[in-house]
Amino acid sequence: MNYELVNNITPGSDVWEKVKQNVAKDDATVITLTAAPRFFGLLQDEGVKGINVLDHVTKRSYVPDQYRFFNDVPVPTWAKIDMNQDGSILVSDQGDVIAREYLFGNTRRAVQDVRYNNPDGTLDYIEEYAFDGTVFSNLFYDDNQLQEIVFYNSDVQPVVRYYFYEGVINFVTIEDPKTHAVLKDYENLDAFLVDQVAQLVTEDDTVVFHYMGVEMNSLREAKSHNVLEMAESVLDENGNVRGNLDLILQGQLDYIDEVRVDSQGYHDLEQSGVPMDRVVEVK
Repeated sequence: MNYELVNNITPGSDVWEKVKQNVAKDDATVITLTAAPRFFGLLQDEGVKGINVLDHVTKRSYVPDQYRFFNDVPVPTWAKIDMNQDGSILVSDQGDVIAREYLFGNTRRAVQDVRYNNPDGTLDYIEEYAFDGTVFSNLFYDDNQLQEIVFYNSDVQPVVRYYFYEGVINFVTIEDPKTHAVLKDYENLDAFLVDQVAQLVTEDDTVVFHYMGVEMNSLREAKSHNVLEMAESVLDENGNVRGNLDLILQGQLDYIDEVRVDSQGYHDLEQSGVPMDRVVEVK
C-alpha cells in the first residue's frame, strides 16, 4: 500500500495540497500522528482515506452525520448552559461559572470540549469530544499545569494515557480497556509513535513524508520503503545542505530510502558534492 505520513491534517497549506495530489495519484492513505478529535470530519471534508495512529491503537470508530449538541454535556443537575450573543457558552451552577464550552469550527452547535474550573478559577479538567460527539479524551490539570491525558475508545473505555512532567510527555501507557491492566508502556511520545508506526506499515508498503521532524523520526523502525519528498529548500539559511538531509544522503539515516526534490534542489545537491544515489528529481 501507499501512505502519506503527516503530523496532522492542515487544510489550505501548500504541503497538504501536495499530499492530496499524491493521494489521488497513488491511491494512498494518509497516516497522521497527532491526536485529533476532528480527524473524521477532516477526512470527510478533504475527501481522503486516513488512519490516525492514536485512533488505530484505541480501535476508535466513527459514526457519520452525528455530533454532540452543545447542551448535551455532563454538568450538575441544576446547572444552566447559556449561549451568549458573542457565541461563548457558559455553564453556571448557583450563579457561579463552573465551565466553558467550545464548539468545532464552522459549526453552530457541535461541542468540541468542555473546560471545567476549580472554585479558585484554575482549570480542573477538559473533556474533549470527537467529531461524532463521542468522548475522545480527558485532560487533567493541577495548578493549571497539564498532568495527564486519557484517550478513550468508542465505548468510552480508557486505552491510552499520556503522563506529563513539566509540560513534557514523559510516559505513555496502553491498557486493556476492560481490566485496565497495562499492556505496554513507553518512556516518551517518540517511542510510542516509533513502535506504533512500525506495527502499522509493512515492508511491502511505501511511505512518503515531507518534513524531517517527528514524521521522519516515527519511521525509525519501520520496514517500509520510506521516501522524503522535500517540502522545503534542501539548503539551510547558510547555504549548506540541511543537517538531517545530509545524514540521509551520507547513509547515516539508512531507514530513508529515497529523497525526492525539484529541479532547483537537485542542482543544489549536485553542486554541494553529496552522494546522489538516493536523490530523485521530480519535474
